[in-house]
Amino acid sequence: MARRDADRVTLVLPDAAEVLVRPAAADDLAGVLELHAECSDRSRQRRYLSGAGQPAPARLRRLLEPARGLTLVATDGAGGAAAPVVAMANLLGEGDEAEAALLVRDDWQRRGLGSALLRRVFGHADRAGYAAVLLHVQAENTPMLRTVRGLNRPTSVERDGSVLTVTVPLAPRRAVLPRQADVTARSRRSY
Repeated sequence: MARRDADRVTLVLPDAAEVLVRPAAADDLAGVLELHAECSDRSRQRRYLSGAGQPAPARLRRLLEPARGLTLVATDGAGGAAAPVVAMANLLGEGDEAEAALLVRDDWQRRGLGSALLRRVFGHADRAGYAAVLLHVQAENTPMLRTVRGLNRPTSVERDGSVLTVTVPLAPRRAVLPRQADVTARSRRSY
């Protein structure tokens, strides 16, 4: 269930917890740094596919306002104005494809939040006209692979060592040919 206010939406998770999901902004840096500090080494390592340390603030700042794409943050709905960031979803566009990634605080995992964020990111990618979304996932990251499968979208998977690249093709936009547009416009006229 969701309540909307422009780009902000309050989601009610299956366990009745509420989270506010909204596009990230530069002033979310402190909250995103805290999110990373609250996550386990394993969660950070699964997100960044590298060491489990805290990413540099400059890197996180770039993720908050990507040149192409979108970053969403989810805050604890019970926290009011000072609500902590409990999850972050990134969609980073390059060419006709975009890469998606998630980080969900450990105590918020397996509650449906990652799935909800991923659906929203995919919806944005569809509307933005990307041909596909890629996710780089450790082969042993069963929860994330299950989340992707739960989207019920076709996928292809390539393996490079311990990392899987999951490609999810998106619906291609149909071009309207000039003649087709003219016929459509004429058919809408009342005679």
